[in-house]
Parts: sequence; structure tokens; C-alpha cells
Amino acid sequence: MEPKKSTFGISHLLLDTVNTYEETADAIVPDTFPDLMRIAAVFGSPQLKDDVPQSGRVFLSGSIRMTVFYVPEGGGLRKLDIPVSFAHIEEAEGIQESCQLFASCRVVSADARIMNSRKLSVTATLCISCQVFAPESLSLTTGFDESEEELELLPASHIVTLPVAACRREFTLMDDVNLTDFSRYSSIAVPRAELRLSDCRLMNEKAIIKGDAVLHLLAETTDGLLENTDCVLPFTQILEADGMKDEQQLSVRFSVRHLDAELRDDGLISVGLGASVLLTAFETLTLQTIEDVYHLQHPVQTESRSIELPTCRLIPEMGCEASETLSVGMKIAQIADVTAVPDRLMQESTPLSLRMMVCVVYRAEDGSYYSIHRAVQMPLDAPETAGTVRLQSLQCRASAAVSGEDSLVLSLSGRCALLAQEPLTIRDLTALTIDTDVCSSTAPVSVILRYMEAGERLWDIAKSYRTTVDAIRQANQISGDSISTQAQMLLIPVR
Repeated sequence: MEPKKSTFGISHLLLDTVNTYEETADAIVPDTFPDLMRIAAVFGSPQLKDDVPQSGRVFLSGSIRMTVFYVPEGGGLRKLDIPVSFAHIEEAEGIQESCQLFASCRVVSADARIMNSRKLSVTATLCISCQVFAPESLSLTTGFDESEEELELLPASHIVTLPVAACRREFTLMDDVNLTDFSRYSSIAVPRAELRLSDCRLMNEKAIIKGDAVLHLLAETTDGLLENTDCVLPFTQILEADGMKDEQQLSVRFSVRHLDAELRDDGLISVGLGASVLLTAFETLTLQTIEDVYHLQHPVQTESRSIELPTCRLIPEMGCEASETLSVGMKIAQIADVTAVPDRLMQESTPLSLRMMVCVVYRAEDGSYYSIHRAVQMPLDAPETAGTVRLQSLQCRASAAVSGEDSLVLSLSGRCALLAQEPLTIRDLTALTIDTDVCSSTAPVSVILRYMEAGERLWDIAKSYRTTVDAIRQANQISGDSISTQAQMLLIPVR
């Protein structure tokens, strides 16, 4: 018997990985630089150059700009920029060149070790996340030939939220930003950027996104000190969103691919920022399936399959914060810079928490610079979920203040959005055959008296006696929308 089908499209997630590993390189101090005595602070800035899906895998490559501040033998502070290349491969079945790949790289910690007075080794802990999407069309059986009047079908409805479309887009921000009191600064030592979304919507298969590029700039002053300063670069982008509809819910994720910031003589900072954007459209659908089937006269044979749907739930944006007191063992004259980078979601912890890798650069009373690293967990007041939780976005502000003689108080605050992935497996009937060789009984219509257990379904009783649910309802004066009753005796008309 030919089934009736309904068809809908989803964005199938072929690959979803987060990997953390170390990249190490050795470097020689240039002849024009003084000898190494002590490492003061190390920063790592990733630059993603290539990320392409290939047959059965994805390939990523780029470089990390390692910025090392060191104290030479004669005192003071010097800076070295050391490039470190990286390449990464992830494999998954079904990946093709036409798939949509979204990748992001971040350095969660950076370190350097002096090997001798003219040589050092740098290490960056790199976190790479990859997601690969492919469009997929699914069909579900919603019924069979209506001409067969004695075929009983038990329909089922599933209300699900699914990712129905995903695409990656790229844009570049190039602008000049004013730096307050620029005459105090000689250069931008370490530029960092955080993209924050303020509004997004779909219109005529285009995504309109608005936000800010928040620039965290570690600058060198004219008197050889380090200071952090922030600038904000607003942006509006209109991006192609083929296949996405206005009424669908849009999710936006950013990845900074590269960033350059240079302080000009006129006090303006020339900024060049390249970003990738993952646009994902979600839609809540009501899917109709056939849960069970039988024939009033003949046995039936069915074939079915199990389909796992990538159902998910967007968790509304929530606040998060954490604080910790760190002892440094010396008197602090100035806190030069505080950075906090997300490492991973601690899904096994209760409550759910986000581990942040924090680096604080400070100047002691003697004028020397030092840095301290710490992993800090930020608890998240997220609802419980049976599936996997993914971090969609994070806006985090890190600060530190001197406390007492030799300590500082570290504070983290921000807002984050999460996606709960809760796959649902449903049964889909693919074929139905009625065994016409088995003849039905010619016995006259009769009635059976049967005790019904509490919670037992009318459907199961009707199926076992080859009658209909409507017939049982009518015989027992049960309301038309009831599928079960309390424990009671039932009259069951049978053929």
C-alpha cells in the first residue's frame, strides 16, 4: 500500500568538535636586541588563514602571533613578536566541498621559556572548534490509501524545534578609531577584539545584523609602560541568507579570523578586522507520523525505520559572574592588563559552569612587570537539559583591583547564550502490506466484557480485538477525545 508522505528540510550537523592542543616553536633573539633575563608576559593572537571542507574531512591552517615581553639584563622591558604556524585536520563521514564549515580559533593560554640568553621557546594552547553543516531533506509517512476503510491508523504529533538552514558568511571591518590622549602612547602592542551582537533579523532572504567590535588594546606608552585601553567600532552588515524565511528564528555566531590595529601619527588607530559569521535559522514544526496500524479483517505487515531529529532549544541569554582573590607575593603598583578567554563548558559540573583562562599583567613597586595565570569557573544559571549544551555567544568583562599588600581581586562578569541539543528519535513507517489470504471470521457481531487497567490505552484494546476505538467509546459512553480511562469494566463490540 502506497504511503502518503510529508517532506521537510533540515540542516544536518555532520561534524561538531572542540579540540585543545599545544603548538610550540623556538626563536632566536635578534642581534639588535639585548639578552634575555626574565619573561614578563606572553600573549597569543591567532590568525585563521584557510578553512575548507574536503572529501571526508576539513582542513584548517593559520598562524599565531606570539608577543613576548621580556626583561633584558640591563633592565627595562622589550617586546618580541614570534610567528607560530599551525595546521589542523578533522575527519567525518559525509563531508563534501559543498558543505558549510564554521571554524573558530582562540589561544586559551600562552607561555615562554628561556633556553639561554639568546634563545627561547614559546607555547600556545590553541582551542579549535569546527562545525560542518549539510542540507538534508526528510520524508515522514503521515497516512495510507484512504480507500481502505477497515484500516485503523494511530496518528502521532511531534512539536519540535529544528535547525532548518545554516550558512557561513564573511565580512571585513576597516575603519579609523580615535584613541583618547593618544600622545601618551607610542604603539599598539597586542590588539584583541570581541564581536558583540545587538540585533539580528531576517528580511527577504537577507540577514540584517548589528553589533559592536569591542577592541581591547594593550598599548605601550612613551615612557615604556604598558596600559590597556578599549575602543568600540559599531557595525551593520546585510548578508545573503538563501532559503531562510522571515518568521524563522535566527542565531548568529562570530569568529574573528584576523585583526590588525596600528597607531598612526595623527592619533587614529587604523583597524582591519576579518570575521566569519554562522547564520542558523530555527523553526518550530509540528510533524505528523503513524504510531501504529492494524486492519479490522486481516493481519498487516509493516516496515519502519528510526529517524534521529536534531531537535534543539535556544536558551535565553543569561548573566554570569565570578570573583577570586589572588596572592602574588609582592606589592602591586599598577595592573596593566586583564584578559579572560573561554576554555570550555564544564557540563559535568552542577550547576553548569564556564571555565575561563585568565591572565593578569601587573607592575610591581620596583617597576618590573609580571604576569599571573589562573583558571576561573563562572557558574551559569541554566535550566537542566538532557542533551548537550553548546556556547552560542559570550560577552565577558574582566577586571582586577589591588587588595592589601600583596594580592589582587579578580572579577569576571558578562552575558552568554546557550544552545541545548536534545536529539529526538521517532519511528517512521515506510511500507504496509495487508495479508489478504487470511480470511476474517464470519461470526456475528458480539460483545465481550473486559476489565480495563488504569492507564491502559483504548487503542491497544481495540487492536487486540480487531475493533475500533470509536466503537468502544460508543458502547461505554466515553468522551470522544479520551484515549484511556480509569480502571473499569468495558463492553467491547467485536466482529
